[in-house]
Amino acid sequence: MMISNEHKILACVGRLEPDENYLQKIRGYMSTVIDTSRLIDIAVKEGLAGFLYKSLLKAGLLETLNPHHKQRLYTTYYLTIRHNLKLIHALNEILKPLNEKKIQVILMQGISLLQLVYRDIGLRPMNDMDLWVLPNNYPDLADCLVGQGFKCNSLYPQTFNKGEVMLDVHTHFLWADRIKSRDVLIKIGQEEIFKSAQLINVENTAALFLNPSDQFLYLSLHALKHNLERLIWLVDIISLITKWELSDWKALIMRAEELWQQATLFYMLYILTNIFKLRLPYEISSYLDGWKPNIFERRVLNRRVKGSPIPTWGQLVLISAGKGIGERISFVKETLFPRPKILRQVFSNSSNLGNGQLYWKRVLQILGSFKY
Repeated sequence: MMISNEHKILACVGRLEPDENYLQKIRGYMSTVIDTSRLIDIAVKEGLAGFLYKSLLKAGLLETLNPHHKQRLYTTYYLTIRHNLKLIHALNEILKPLNEKKIQVILMQGISLLQLVYRDIGLRPMNDMDLWVLPNNYPDLADCLVGQGFKCNSLYPQTFNKGEVMLDVHTHFLWADRIKSRDVLIKIGQEEIFKSAQLINVENTAALFLNPSDQFLYLSLHALKHNLERLIWLVDIISLITKWELSDWKALIMRAEELWQQATLFYMLYILTNIFKLRLPYEISSYLDGWKPNIFERRVLNRRVKGSPIPTWGQLVLISAGKGIGERISFVKETLFPRPKILRQVFSNSSNLGNGQLYWKRVLQILGSFKY
C-alpha cells in the first residue's frame, strides 16, 4: 500500500508553525491533487481541516481552490472556533465552584491542549471536554455539575451535557472505570499520577493538567486505544513536544520506565518519526535505536504510517505489551467481552436484549472487525 498524496499533505500541514520547507512540500503535493473534495473529506475525518485551512492560507494556495472548497474549509475552521469558545466559557463556569469547594479535577485531552499548546483554537476540533477526578471526589463533582444545569446520561452515567456542552468524566487515568483490567497497564497507583499534575491559571481560574511526560504517555495510550484512527491525536503529541528541551525528553524516558510504558513510548516515536519525520535529539534517537519492532509490530504500525487505522486486534496487543502473560490475557479478554453494562453502551439500541444475546452480538462484531 502506497501513501496517498492526501496523507502526505496532511503529514506536512500537521504543525503549529510549518516552515518554508514544509510549505514548499505542500505546494508540490497540492499541484498533483486531482480530487480536492476527497482531500477535504480526509482532512475532516482525520481532524485536520483547520490545519489544512491555515497551511494553505500560509502557502498562498487558498485562493487557488474553487469557491466551494475554499468556503468549506473556511466554514469548518470558524465553526470550530465558535464551538471551542462555548466549551472554554463553560469550562470557566464549571471550574469556579469546583475550586471554591476544593474539588480537584484534571483537564484531559483536547480541552487541556487548547490551554497548553493550541493558541489558535480553530485548529483543534472537540466534541466534548474530558475531566479526570479521583473516585472519592466524583459524587461531589456530579452534584456540582447537576447544580449547574448539566444532565447525566442514563446510558453513559459519567457523561453530562447542557445544550451543546458535553462532559466526559473519568474516574481512572486509563479508563479502568469501564474495563477494570486496564488498571494493570501502569505500575504505580493512579493517585501518584494525579499528585504529579501541574497547576496552571486559565483566564484567572486555576486548573490542573498532567505534567508533560504523563501527558505524552496518556495521549499515546488514548490514540492506541482508539486504533490510531485520527491523525489529530498524533498531531496533539507533535504539538506538545515541539519546543521540548533534552531535559524534557530525558524526563519522558524516566517516566515511561517508571510506569512500565517503554513499549508505548517506542510505538509512538516510531509512528511520529515515520509519519511526520520527527527529528529527535541524538541521545533520544540512540535510545530508540536500542529497540526494533518485531515483524508483527512493524506490520501493524505501518498501516497507520500508510494512512489506515491499525486493526482492532492490533491495539489490544500493543497496549498490553510488556505485561505478564496472565495480565495480558485478562486485559484482552475483558476488553473483548466486558460486563453487560458496558456492552449495552457499545450497543446503544440493545435495551431489550438479554445478556446472552449481547455477548453473541459482540462475537459477531469481533469477527467482523478482526481483519488485517
